Amino acid sequence: MKKLVISLFLISSLAFSALSQAVIKPGIGLNFTSLSGDPLSYTSTGRVGWQVGGTVAFGEQFYLEPGIFWMKNNWDLQQLAVNDTKFKNDICSLRIPIFLGWNVINSGTDDRNFHLFGGPAAMIVTKVNTASTGLTTDSFNKFIWGINVGAGLSISKIFVDGGYEWGLSDLYKNDQNHVKSRGFWLNAGFRLKFL
Repeated sequence: MKKLVISLFLISSLAFSALSQAVIKPGIGLNFTSLSGDPLSYTSTGRVGWQVGGTVAFGEQFYLEPGIFWMKNNWDLQQLAVNDTKFKNDICSLRIPIFLGWNVINSGTDDRNFHLFGGPAAMIVTKVNTASTGLTTDSFNKFIWGINVGAGLSISKIFVDGGYEWGLSDLYKNDQNHVKSRGFWLNAGFRLKFL
């Protein structure tokens, strides 16, 4: 019984310590997605999209920041055989990043800081609005992996984070051109200290 009480006390202390350094960051932003090449029989052009979601940063000088975003990526496809016909691709997905970061100036819980971060992100396609091309959610790989680098600035309760993501896995299933996504993204929102 004594060991159980000591174990529960240690676990509670660690959890309280982690939560006391947690910053919740709900945000909204824009993205610009382009493709590393052109899908078979098409040429592609990127368009502006959006995302909404949030992350939770754990730590002071160095931190871990997992998150989840509902994202809409947009690009145009033009069929090579039909020069004047463009098809709009609106892809809705869940994006799940896990960043490791470094607060270069001040710490994560300070009212002002400048930070650098990087890490992987998984994208899961949930909806495709491209009836003209015949693409469906089954046309895309189930998990689309990317790697991110970025920087951000926090002033009082407001933050702005921006980054670039390189696609690591093919976007489309059975595409001989092995097209990957590339894109800039920018998020802004509020920083909420947990405790």
